[in-house]
Amino acid sequence: MWIRTLIALCSTLMLAGASANAMESGRPDRGWVASWTASPHRQAGDLQPLSNVTVRSFAPSSIGGGRVRVRLSNEYGSKPLLIGAASVGIVDAAGRMRPDSLRTLTFGGAGNLLVPAAAPALADPVDLQVQAGDMLAVSLYLPQDTLPETYHRWLPNQDLPAEAVLPPARIAPGGDATRQSELPESSPYSHLFVAGVDVLQPRARGVVAVMGTTRTDGPGRWPEFLAPRLHKAGQLFSVVNASMVANPLTRPYPNGGDAGLARFDRDVLALPGLTHVVIADAINDIGQVGSVFNGRVMVDPSEAPTLEQLAAAYLQLASRARARGARIIVATLLPFEGVPFAGFYSAEKEQLRGDLNQWLRANSKSFDGLIDLDAIMRDPANPLRFRPGLHTANNFAPNDAGERRIAESIDLRLFR
Repeated sequence: MWIRTLIALCSTLMLAGASANAMESGRPDRGWVASWTASPHRQAGDLQPLSNVTVRSFAPSSIGGGRVRVRLSNEYGSKPLLIGAASVGIVDAAGRMRPDSLRTLTFGGAGNLLVPAAAPALADPVDLQVQAGDMLAVSLYLPQDTLPETYHRWLPNQDLPAEAVLPPARIAPGGDATRQSELPESSPYSHLFVAGVDVLQPRARGVVAVMGTTRTDGPGRWPEFLAPRLHKAGQLFSVVNASMVANPLTRPYPNGGDAGLARFDRDVLALPGLTHVVIADAINDIGQVGSVFNGRVMVDPSEAPTLEQLAAAYLQLASRARARGARIIVATLLPFEGVPFAGFYSAEKEQLRGDLNQWLRANSKSFDGLIDLDAIMRDPANPLRFRPGLHTANNFAPNDAGERRIAESIDLRLFR
């Protein structure tokens, strides 16, 4: 009897040990950190299908590592997305793929993948030595009719030098060009189906994810400038930009984008290695109300948010970030007087921006830190506008010099 009992006990211990080993070996994202991200968005309008084309997206790496993993998204697709072939590699200063860096991407070992409608996907990791600042190229071959419904909007900005703007994706007709170093017959496009790139970097202290609007995602580069400053100070963080053009916090964008509150878990909290979240701007919640774009009122004035509603949104983001173990840092709203978009600015809206900034400052202890973008960038002689020489021609966003000023002004102790 005791022998059967001993055998049963040993079997139980062996099963427990196997279970523990399985749990240990299956620990998610050990050493993986997000190095670049592009929050997916729904592309609206009369879309033309793409067929037998290669789409190449470009991703600047915030941190180095020895392996690379690509994240894809068909989350706004109405039909399954067929990836016929895919690759990743490092491009040189001329935008050509370095042949020694080219890696074929697989999915569970297969060279192609059918991504269901409304689903994300992960490619298998590949060995590739990446340095911080390297520009990666992710190429996808689309063999059949594919609607470009899931994208990350590329916003050209003529007010900045070409080297200051993330390159647009390129679309090349004529078949599978995923292994070609160049796409000479290609045309520019917004980024399609590529949601991010992760690297394996066990020494990383974490990931800082910045979530904002056009002023952080369009010409915005201060997250890109912040990363090397942290590295130079001995703080090995990745800094990624999870902002989205025209995106409000509290309501969907009229052309199909999810509210910041709705996309926060997917675009920010799910990032591997996340340790810090920066909420950069909520100007669209204020400015879009009653403003006119393409002859249409973007948001009915009756939907204007109150200070209490905006404050509740910030507190909700803080609660959700802390529930995932991340620190939450908030930023005051930049000036916006003089923006040439019809109805975007008014004295009443300026009052709400000022009230929200004052609330953020007064309630900074409700968060893990505050970046006073307003104080950094406002003109001392006219606090409703940007400092001279630090804004784009349309007065909507910081220019390259302004982005650098922001990155240099941030207290690095926030990322302890």
